[in-house]
Amino acid sequence: MRFPASLATLIITVAISVGVASAQNDAAQSAPIAIAHVTLINPATSAVEHDATVIIEGDHIGTVLIGAMVKMPGNTRLIDGHGKFLIPGLWDMHVHSAFGDWFPGGREIILPLFVANGVTGVRDMGGDLPVLLDWRKQIAAGKIPGPRMIVSGPMLDAVLPSGKLRFPSSIAVTTPDSARAAVDQLQLQGSDFIKVQSVIFHDAYLAAAAEAHKQNLPFVGHVPDKVRITEAVSAGQKSIEHLMGSFEGCSSEEQKFIDGQGNTKLLLSTTDQKKCAALLALLAKTQTWQCPTLAWQRGGTFLDQRDLAHDPLGKYVPAYWRDVTWKRFYDEMIPELQKDPLALRKEYFARNLKMVADMHHAGVPFLAGTDTAPGIYILPGFSLHDELANFVESGFTPMEALQTATSNPAKFFGTESTQGSIAKGKLADLVLLDADPLTDIHNTRKISAVIAAGHLYDRPALDALLKSAESAAHSATPAN
Repeated sequence: MRFPASLATLIITVAISVGVASAQNDAAQSAPIAIAHVTLINPATSAVEHDATVIIEGDHIGTVLIGAMVKMPGNTRLIDGHGKFLIPGLWDMHVHSAFGDWFPGGREIILPLFVANGVTGVRDMGGDLPVLLDWRKQIAAGKIPGPRMIVSGPMLDAVLPSGKLRFPSSIAVTTPDSARAAVDQLQLQGSDFIKVQSVIFHDAYLAAAAEAHKQNLPFVGHVPDKVRITEAVSAGQKSIEHLMGSFEGCSSEEQKFIDGQGNTKLLLSTTDQKKCAALLALLAKTQTWQCPTLAWQRGGTFLDQRDLAHDPLGKYVPAYWRDVTWKRFYDEMIPELQKDPLALRKEYFARNLKMVADMHHAGVPFLAGTDTAPGIYILPGFSLHDELANFVESGFTPMEALQTATSNPAKFFGTESTQGSIAKGKLADLVLLDADPLTDIHNTRKISAVIAAGHLYDRPALDALLKSAESAAHSATPAN
């Protein structure tokens, strides 16, 4: 299933403003940009081209030359690419940017941090739709810095026994009729796709999936607690987050987990290799995308082992995030987390890495995502680089890891003709690196410049974005 033509057009046409106030004037932004003598890395084709020159005209790539130069207009901004490496702009395919009252100051903190880290596109997996659509308009108009945004709006879920929804930016659905109505409502309000959460009922889940397909809206998200992963595949779920349902689907005791009687030890001790091989073959055959969010899987699994008080990125974290939102989440998680001894949790995370490796070997497609900002100290932009390193740790080559955040999102959206690679006519979303990410994936952090929709952020402009986000973090209040 491909994204509808209307969404593909939206992805192509939504512009990104990357100008910090006073950083560049309109005339400078409209001038051509040429990056000369650079090593070009194209994950879409796994090609590496040396001594390349990329000329950007407006918001598109005008020319790509290898080992040659052409005469350029006198107002061209020339960037010396000797010793540098050019990759497509990165996508974080699982974020929450405007999430009820959980993350005040998000516009001034979350959006700039994405751009400052080379993340030029995000898939927002649950948020306040009017806010996100307004931000998208402001980004397109050049009023605020931010990435391209593809958004679901509120998530579909059922209420907890307390009668409350677990997360903000959610719609309570209790019956098939209410699920269908919620999908129709979101379609009318401008949602790009439908996201489901964990406690939605089985029959409501199936009704939502069917209605989403009827409305030509991609259907993605969790594998709910009462749904088998094979049912999610049969329902046409396009992407599965956090490896949900995979370990249960590989277990000889899967029904116990559906009945709410499972635990980590049972999950790891009841793997049926034959059943697991069949599941992975099904996921590969149906090209059911996986977005494992390993950065948060690791962070959450070892939450009590982390020195959060001294996290070097804490300067970008408002007090409200730390002391209210994340503290509430931390206090909810720790009692359940500590039921499992540390050794068992280490085995669990190692098995997450192995599951990703086994799926990859089987041909299951992957997307890079982080679950920022709800993931505790999973910071916008920064954690996407952690995720790329996690893919390499699980056995991906650096090139394959880059694909999860560049060419694979384009395949997922059905926009390969305009995005995800560096070629003439493609959108000018690029990241210029000071070191080779193919020799060390951690080099994706060594950013010299970001070009988004043809607008240039050089290193001083990127540093200004970081400083602005830091200042906003110090002043953010719930009223924002």
